[in-house]
Amino acid sequence: MTPKFIVVSGLIGAGKTTFTKELAEHLGYRAVFEPVESNPYLAKFYEDPKRWAYPMQEYLKHRRFASYQFAYWGIRCGEFPGVVLDRSIHEDTVFAEINRDLGNIHELDWNTYLQGFQDFQAFLPEPDMYIFLDVDPVLARKRVLKRARPEEQASGLVAADDETSGIPLAYLKTLHAGYLKWIEAIAPRMQVVRVDWSDFKPAAQTWADVEAQFAERSRFTRSLVTNTR
Repeated sequence: MTPKFIVVSGLIGAGKTTFTKELAEHLGYRAVFEPVESNPYLAKFYEDPKRWAYPMQEYLKHRRFASYQFAYWGIRCGEFPGVVLDRSIHEDTVFAEINRDLGNIHELDWNTYLQGFQDFQAFLPEPDMYIFLDVDPVLARKRVLKRARPEEQASGLVAADDETSGIPLAYLKTLHAGYLKWIEAIAPRMQVVRVDWSDFKPAAQTWADVEAQFAERSRFTRSLVTNTR
């Protein structure tokens, strides 16, 4: 089976947006991007995370839910031959939980956020595949600084003494650990292909590697089902 609903995941600065665009062009699919430019909370969050983390996560949860439904039903209704989605609502919990752990989201707000996410889950069919672009946090931070988005350069997040601007390395390391924990949790029920994204590769070459991993995992899953009957 050729995957039709593909989600690209990864750390801030991994290169998801570029890869999403190139992979969608390679496959002839529709690319659906994360709401970064239109996010009214992002700059405020980086300036004062304790004030803005919770409303931003609520905003993103709803926008990602809408994007997910747009992608899924676009495929089901035949409007799109397939979709490559830049980050999804499933991984939104990674960011929200980390901000809870950092004290940026109060426990009461976290419970409210989580209840809403669980309500949304009833309307979230699983994608065919998650592609996780794995990048070391040090390299991801260098990429963030290089792209120089204004909202990412002046951060109110707790930073190390030698970090005078930008998203702190400590935050990216925590986020990377959260992603690995999340992947481990969803792997038994979703197809996750982890790709070393230390160096950018052509979409066609990457897709060939991803497709081979996907096919191998699909054969393994079918063999397990057969053997348990």
